[in-house]
Amino acid sequence: MGRLSIVNDSRPLDQLLHLLGRESAQCELLAQSILQERDAMKRMALHEFAAINQTRVSILECLSGLKEEFDACVRDLPVAHGLPETGRTLPDVLQRMKTPQAQAVLERYERLAHRVRTVQQDIAVNRLLVKNIQSFIVRALEAHRQPDPESNVYSMSGGRNTGGTPATLIRRKG
Repeated sequence: MGRLSIVNDSRPLDQLLHLLGRESAQCELLAQSILQERDAMKRMALHEFAAINQTRVSILECLSGLKEEFDACVRDLPVAHGLPETGRTLPDVLQRMKTPQAQAVLERYERLAHRVRTVQQDIAVNRLLVKNIQSFIVRALEAHRQPDPESNVYSMSGGRNTGGTPATLIRRKG
């Protein structure tokens, strides 16, 4: 009997384009949530963080599922197009295919990769902002807790205070 040849159909590439589109949309939602978080930090709107974090978790879960689909599609792509098993990264496989549709997928993939790097940088900026805000708050609390230079300061329990917060201090009068 005759040997079946592998048919190079565009379904895997169409599926990759679709997955890249979905990933791009989720990446944009993630970028928006990062900007919302930064805005909430600027306004010190702590009550907004829970909703922002819930949104971010659902976006990250969706991205995780898309990554699994994407990885499976990339694994199947060389087989579907009769390419050798080596060079399993998507850019390697697409460059070997040398078709206009493969080039379009590669360009979209590279745009998404650039956007992902930008989002990662924005996350790093927010992380630094949070760290700086925490440092500022700790310094403010330390400055607020400095013992009063006067020796006539007592705690709520009546003992001499050596480092409590001023809100719990009672000054001895006359």
